[in-house]
Amino acid sequence: MAMVPPLLLPFLLLLAKINSAYCDDEDDLLTFKLNNGVHIPLVGMGIGNLQHELIPQVVSANLMPSRDIRLIDTAHNSHNEHILGKAVASFDAARHAKTRGGGGNDKPPPIHVVTKVWYTHLGYERTKISVQESLDQLVSKNTRQVYVHMLLHWPRCNDEIEWMDCEEEENNLPQFVKDAGPPPHLDKQNAWKDSWRALEELYTEHSTERHRSDGVIGKPIIASIGVSNFELDDMKALIEFAHIRPHMYQGNSWLIFHDPYLMDFLRDHDIFFQAYAVMFGIFQRRQDSPGAFHILSTLSLQLNEVIKSSNSDNVAAQPVVTEATILLAYLVHSNIGIIPRAAATAHQQENAPSSIKAVIQHLTPDRIEKLETAISALMRGQQLHASVSFLNALEDTILVHWVHPDTNEEVVVSDRIHPGSVEIQQTHPGHKFVVYDTDRKIRKEFVVGAGYGEEQQFRVEL
Repeated sequence: MAMVPPLLLPFLLLLAKINSAYCDDEDDLLTFKLNNGVHIPLVGMGIGNLQHELIPQVVSANLMPSRDIRLIDTAHNSHNEHILGKAVASFDAARHAKTRGGGGNDKPPPIHVVTKVWYTHLGYERTKISVQESLDQLVSKNTRQVYVHMLLHWPRCNDEIEWMDCEEEENNLPQFVKDAGPPPHLDKQNAWKDSWRALEELYTEHSTERHRSDGVIGKPIIASIGVSNFELDDMKALIEFAHIRPHMYQGNSWLIFHDPYLMDFLRDHDIFFQAYAVMFGIFQRRQDSPGAFHILSTLSLQLNEVIKSSNSDNVAAQPVVTEATILLAYLVHSNIGIIPRAAATAHQQENAPSSIKAVIQHLTPDRIEKLETAISALMRGQQLHASVSFLNALEDTILVHWVHPDTNEEVVVSDRIHPGSVEIQQTHPGHKFVVYDTDRKIRKEFVVGAGYGEEQQFRVEL
């Protein structure tokens, strides 16, 4: 059985504590209950850096019942909120026309949009301008309710980050934004605090609409506020002065396994974590960690067979299950929000809530443990092996030989192992070892049954 890496233990505690917040709502949607009582979809899609000309088609495809995406992530600085608003409206108009006007119960489900205030708009007045522009561009000219989750994209501009240029970006702003407040890069420690005060006020202003059971159709409602890319020290400062606690935090998937202090902090303050760069952050190192990726591939094959056998009567509705699907399912099962970006139809299918939910239903503790081992190794670019130990239970010394899988050549891989001693070898599943005593009168063969990241013990005895 695989050992859970010590680095994951704080994260596992987080999952155990917040597991009860995960739920399926009335229309079978995977959601998470924020600390303000709002249910946010756990599965969404990102369009932040997607080419503008692709957005209408991608949005339309993912709003189809077969995909049923209910959350879309973008940012004010992506300059595509107006494209998103029009794409949703166009989809609903076409849907309404196809149903010949529909019936009284034909209202499309709400859509959740996560968007963000760019660091050039930090400061009280500048943030209010940014938020209002976002809300104006997301107006839905149809019957669908739009719930907006408004975040501060970064706590500050940082010239040490290669792609940030504080002075140039400030100079390129429209004059009315410059006139609204001082340049935030000149007050990096406080500008975001004034922004948070603005978000608190705007969130409070939307409270009446937010608590109406029927919503305010066509008018985007601020459903929650939060931050993105904040360091632990900034989060501590935010909690210290905030009147309204952040409802969500959006961060790089790397944080899940490699910043236990931040993850613990979010858990302790009941702040929902939504991960970006999941595919890039984890799959970019598959060549460095083929053993870890092999675990994902093996599990995807197993789960495909299990899901097919449990749904054999409906072949047409079989979900798409790939390595990406089980990775996303693991995160959703762990109450981590996901927003993968996908323009290709195949990737959209493997990211679909229906595919993810099908996998979640079959995530046994053993499979979860294997996933944790594989994902952590992939994010570190760590090569995984099967670890085997040889316990010498004979009265003579022994030597361990590895058998080449192609030539059957026996290669000595250990020093002499004295009686009662143990030798550990890092190897691969399915490999064969041969053990001899000093006189080569005793010959024992062992085949590795452990998987990558797992351990196996061989007892050498008569």
